[in-house]
Amino acid sequence: MADGVATGGTDMTAAASRLRALGWAVLWGIAALLVLVIGMRLVWHDGLWLFLVLNMLTPYLYLPAWPIAVGAGLARRWRLLTTAAVVALFHAYWSLVPLAPHRPPASVGPTLKVVSANLLMVNENPRLLADELDGLDADVYFLQELSGRWDEEFERRGFWQRHPWNRRIVGEDSFGCAIAARVPVRDLDVFWLTELPEMRGVLSFQGRDVELLNIHVLPPRTSEYVPYFRQGLDGVVNIIRRLGARPFILAGDFNATPDSAFVDRMRPLGDDAWELAGHGLGATWPNGLFPLPPVRLDHVFVSRDLTAVNVAVGTGAGSDHRPLIVHVAGRAR
Repeated sequence: MADGVATGGTDMTAAASRLRALGWAVLWGIAALLVLVIGMRLVWHDGLWLFLVLNMLTPYLYLPAWPIAVGAGLARRWRLLTTAAVVALFHAYWSLVPLAPHRPPASVGPTLKVVSANLLMVNENPRLLADELDGLDADVYFLQELSGRWDEEFERRGFWQRHPWNRRIVGEDSFGCAIAARVPVRDLDVFWLTELPEMRGVLSFQGRDVELLNIHVLPPRTSEYVPYFRQGLDGVVNIIRRLGARPFILAGDFNATPDSAFVDRMRPLGDDAWELAGHGLGATWPNGLFPLPPVRLDHVFVSRDLTAVNVAVGTGAGSDHRPLIVHVAGRAR
């Protein structure tokens, strides 16, 4: 009997040992995969569709590295601890440091209130979001996914009349758009990126002409969409480069997060208003409509002679996007 108990105990010990080894192997596998994603981001940012999607999830993707590092430290598994700690440091730099409180650059003169909102073409109750947009009382609206139903809703409530400097493209797909302002905007025009309509105009603000650009590019939902997504964002970057020193406000649904290659390319050319004056993650999508982690796909960029003194996200009832509300001012020299 004693021999049987001893043999059973030995078997249980061996099984537990194998289970522990398997557990550590799984943790090593997770850490190694995260290191691979980091490496791909550093050497070929968004180069493959899979890594593009994973980069969008940066605030959440690397969270396992933290408990792995703690567990490895307690178990004195120093190589695993080092690997997980490196991943955690990248995560902190990319996702936690931007959440730290920061003060926007000093501003001068009056502010211009702008709102960027993806309305959702199939929004089942446009009245609620239209009420919110009316209540925001902005100087300039950048609207995406303007459908016939949305156009009728704005017409019914007198929105277009209250913002007479407007131009709109009504679409029965997801790519209608409009710029609408209660202050004079000239040269309102439509241009095209990857066969999708975009909007531009020129606003006089603090004695300078400011280029307004309203953008909505095809989402990288599938690998087949990715070339059009890239071409659209390449077109946006090229437009901003061609503006040179001319002031601009660039707003819309870019279907790209702050961790995208696109935003990295924009940072030398202008400032993301949220990075100037926002607090927290600033997530705008999916606004509770899909069971996915919240991220920021909507942005308002301003040229370096402008700044954002305040930025917030709205509610966006019925849409999969929350509006961005930004107070823009001249930057003190």
